[in-house]
Amino acid sequence: MPEMQPGSEKPKEPLLSVRGEKVGLGAWLPEHFEAWMEAIHDPETNIYSDGGFVMPDRQREAHLLEETTRNGGANFAIYALPEERFVGLCGLFKVDQKRGTATFGITIIDKAYWGKGYGTEAARLTLDFGFRFLNLHNIMLDTTEFNQRAIRAYQKAGFKLIGRRRQANPLAGKRYDQVFMDCLATEFEPPTPGWFRLPDND
Repeated sequence: MPEMQPGSEKPKEPLLSVRGEKVGLGAWLPEHFEAWMEAIHDPETNIYSDGGFVMPDRQREAHLLEETTRNGGANFAIYALPEERFVGLCGLFKVDQKRGTATFGITIIDKAYWGKGYGTEAARLTLDFGFRFLNLHNIMLDTTEFNQRAIRAYQKAGFKLIGRRRQANPLAGKRYDQVFMDCLATEFEPPTPGWFRLPDND
């Protein structure tokens, strides 16, 4: 929900950089960090996000978030619409402007919003942002084979399976394949009618 500010009777409305039908993407702000740290200490959230469970370190997480934007990427807070409830994080990192490539990541930290299309739309909006404004051509991701819900969501968003690193992810005495997917600007179908339109030259 929008957060209350000291001395204010009305909640501060989040500034949404990108608005879709079910989700809006806004700037990742310092006040989101505590909710993020709390969420990724939950084993289920952590395992489906990273393919394993390692107790998160505050300094490491803060460094990774700062490194993303410092290197030309983008971190977005995900808000569920219309209530504008903060539900997760997505973004583009490992940006290589020379090659036009980047890596996509997403975590819906509010489990009430799992499996309901919020992650799919957030992924599509992030892809559209990367292709339109960062001039990227290839955006890839990796996940673990047991995360079938995420794989289906990524496919709906426009990603295609490109390969596997077999049995590369050990977890609880078993080994799982690491799954790689990517999306090309030339194959991507942007949201219709589109959240952003350039002005006509006429």
